[in-house]
Amino acid sequence: MGGLPAFAMAQSAAAPNDTVDTVIVTGFKKSYADAVRTKKNAVEITDGISSDGLGRFPDLNVGEALQRIPGVQINREAEGRDATINLRGMPGEYARTTLNGQSFAGPALLRDNQGSPLGAFNSDIFSAFVIAKSPMANTTSGGLSGNVDLQIAPALSRKDGGYMKASYEYNTLGDLGAPAATLGYNKHLTDDFAVFGTIAYKKENFRRDTIRLNSYDYLTSAMTGLTPTQFNATYGQYFSAAACPTSATSYCRSLAQALGVSQTDAQAFVTSNTGSTSKNGVWANSQIRQYTRMNVGKVWSGSAGFEWRPNDNTKIGLIGFSTDRNLPDTTQYFLINTVTPSSTAGAGTVITPTGTPVQTNDGRYLYQSYSFTNMNALSSTRLYSQHQKSDGLLGTVDWSNEQWRVAAALTLSSGANSSVETEVDVVNYTRAGGNGISGSLTTGLDDIGNFHYVTNPTPQNSITTGQTWTWGEAGDPVAFYNNGTRANSTNAIWIQGTESFAKNELNSAAFDVERFVTVGPIKSVQGGVRLEREKYVSTGYRVYAYGAQLQNITSSMMVTAPFIDDFMGGKGGDYNRNWQVLNVRDFLNAVRPVTAYQSGGLSTQGFNIQYADSSYYDKNFTNENDINQFYVQAKYDTEIFGHGVRGNFGGRYEDTKNTITTLDRTSAPSDAIGSSTAFKTVEYVNKYDYFLPSAIFVADVTDDLILRGAYYKTYVRPHPRQYSPSTKVNPTQILNNSLSSGSTSVYDVSVTVGNNKLKPYLAESFDLSLEWYNRPNALISLAYFRKNITGRIATTTDPAILCPSDGSTWGFGALSWDGTYCNATALSSSTKQVHVNASATYNLDKETTVEGVEFNIQQNLDFLPGLWKNFGGSFNYAYTTSKSPAIAPFPGISKHNVNVIGYYETPKYGVRMVYNYRSDYGLNANGTYSGGSRSVKPRGQLDMSASYNVTDALTVSFDAYNLTDAVRFEYENDYQVSRWVDYDGRTFTLTARATF
Repeated sequence: MGGLPAFAMAQSAAAPNDTVDTVIVTGFKKSYADAVRTKKNAVEITDGISSDGLGRFPDLNVGEALQRIPGVQINREAEGRDATINLRGMPGEYARTTLNGQSFAGPALLRDNQGSPLGAFNSDIFSAFVIAKSPMANTTSGGLSGNVDLQIAPALSRKDGGYMKASYEYNTLGDLGAPAATLGYNKHLTDDFAVFGTIAYKKENFRRDTIRLNSYDYLTSAMTGLTPTQFNATYGQYFSAAACPTSATSYCRSLAQALGVSQTDAQAFVTSNTGSTSKNGVWANSQIRQYTRMNVGKVWSGSAGFEWRPNDNTKIGLIGFSTDRNLPDTTQYFLINTVTPSSTAGAGTVITPTGTPVQTNDGRYLYQSYSFTNMNALSSTRLYSQHQKSDGLLGTVDWSNEQWRVAAALTLSSGANSSVETEVDVVNYTRAGGNGISGSLTTGLDDIGNFHYVTNPTPQNSITTGQTWTWGEAGDPVAFYNNGTRANSTNAIWIQGTESFAKNELNSAAFDVERFVTVGPIKSVQGGVRLEREKYVSTGYRVYAYGAQLQNITSSMMVTAPFIDDFMGGKGGDYNRNWQVLNVRDFLNAVRPVTAYQSGGLSTQGFNIQYADSSYYDKNFTNENDINQFYVQAKYDTEIFGHGVRGNFGGRYEDTKNTITTLDRTSAPSDAIGSSTAFKTVEYVNKYDYFLPSAIFVADVTDDLILRGAYYKTYVRPHPRQYSPSTKVNPTQILNNSLSSGSTSVYDVSVTVGNNKLKPYLAESFDLSLEWYNRPNALISLAYFRKNITGRIATTTDPAILCPSDGSTWGFGALSWDGTYCNATALSSSTKQVHVNASATYNLDKETTVEGVEFNIQQNLDFLPGLWKNFGGSFNYAYTTSKSPAIAPFPGISKHNVNVIGYYETPKYGVRMVYNYRSDYGLNANGTYSGGSRSVKPRGQLDMSASYNVTDALTVSFDAYNLTDAVRFEYENDYQVSRWVDYDGRTFTLTARATF
């Protein structure tokens, strides 16, 4: 039942009265020996890890442990240690997470390209993790890159006895500590009936600091405060005299664009200087963010079960699990300052670049330093509560004799995930006459240690007790102003936020029958059926400020950022210390309860819901899949030229009925708030089916040399939030200042094109692996894989694709594409242009190819004399490449991934060192504010684990993570265009474990 190897049973000690004639190993050696043994005995291509004999995985979380496996990379983009992973270079959503080979409902995903948040589980409840890279016909489908199997050993396979574990985690960033404890017990009540239970608690209390150079923009006359003549004399050498082609991949910028005038009018200022150095413009950072996230909460995880063997042929088991990761006090603190230029002299931000610009490899020139005045200055404090849950029961029945094997499994599971952001911004905004904010910035280019940032006066942001605040009305619903209107005010408070919830249920029943035969090389024929029902319920919306009781707020609610003295652990150069933040819970308690706006509803946090925002109709839907699966496969075992060859071949047929129930807008909103009555419920039904063949062989070249090969087809269903079932039109014409010039005004309208017919993306895969088991518990292997993926889901804004000649269904009449923009001709005139900006999600019709090589060597030196026999280690390297359509580059693929592991272990103590390296990789972003996709710089990290057996029943261990104190660095095309630098610091854990 399920094609995954029983790694959990392999790593567990035998039950009472069983005798195992083998070399006994413990600790790190045991963990690696279990992995080698399981890989060798499996038919399919697998890799895995088991607990280290101390009932633990010596890593910070499940994701950190899995990255030790060839072809697995942890995604450190996740700020809250969600521990999502990439498998064989592909995003997390391409892998299927299972429990003991069966599908289950993990914490519901809140966005696509995310992958299962493995950080929601305490690893102590698991016995092993297995990566099945070449699934067989009887394997649970849905893993295009592979299946990640979380394994809980069944009761009869466990040793009798219990254990207690207590640990304390210390994070150097912020001097933050967090205790954890685990209690587990296994008991054979009889030789044929056993029970077990494990419960684990962990406090989460850690921080991440970030410097975000959030956007870059080209200099303009408005931004620099220069006249057209002055601007051309100073910066014209970097701008094209002629008009530039407009495309997502072109950085060309014309002098006309920089001056904000028409191409004709710009000719009056063109000189021989214009464009003499470059035509891609000269750029500077236009928004800088200092950011700290405090993650505070707790995780409770547990597992329990029983197993009964009523006779020699039958086993009946039940395993239950539950995890609840609740971080209600997670808070984000931002200092966000933005260059906000204005074509009206004295009304916008003015920057004065200093030094000499550097040239980047995309042809732009870039100033790293400038001084500024009238900068839009904002302090944003966001309560960002996170809650992830998963619960389930897995019941199994297995019966077998010499001729038959019959197995059945029933899974009942549910999961939930919520992300609730309540944001309060205190703003000293850019305005005519100036806002008093001045200062200077140096980005440091590719070295964040050279970062320099200062603003004046101090404090940059503040609140005055007793101030009268006026709501910004329905056209500006998130804002309150300190002197009536925005035009008359100097400061604002914005109250807004996003609340997002998802629940999923997954129930399945599986039945397998295998008949053992002797028909030539065929040794058995196996078939089965699986019925699976999935239901994903999404809820979400934006909230706004109306009705908040701002008369209750006081100046004491705003304080100097408490982390200002150790921000970035000293790695952030000369960062801005003029940073004020809110005691956000005090603020929110003071302004609530709010008054409901007209007939609208309130959110879970007691604020008004903004129905006009796209989040309301995007995030309120139900997506259900009714799946019927049937498979048949034959196992064979024979000899060819005296060499044993075994394996299986077969196929899996699946049909799916997909039902989406969602909202469709019946009338456009009249303001920025909207109404809940402006929607209707609609239902869409999709049906699709696939036949998925597979064939695997294992050839014993010699007793110690094995060659494996596999061919198989797999697919992944679209994530529910990838659908956009209903077309959403925003007919409001918004003035585009950057494109408007002279007597012509350019306006934008937007359309999100509905796609309720998304299909799964499929892959045809080829695997080959050569494995040499040169010594007991040792391995040298080389694997090759190739995946040809079709139907990948991509989002596009290309008007060449999304500009139909007839836009009447969108309400815009006739449309025309001029080679650059989609124009609403019926709404345009000689002095006005209306551009239709459409976006859509669809299945690509072009193939993406991912291929790679994985090398793994794992050895212990127990054949050597003296202390040398206590050494051992592992080295694995994965090389991965991809070819994909230019419109949808494949994110997350690092070409090079390396793990180097060394250990020294005696019966009394052991030490392990692990170094992980991951090369550059692109992120899942087609562009940024300035049009360039982001990538992550290569990063290496050194971890250490040590243990000491005080007695046979008491062990003390010490773990250290990120000893190299590495940062995570994002950039845009060139390291000098730094975008995002994350710092987590080092983490140390001290653990005591006792058995009884």
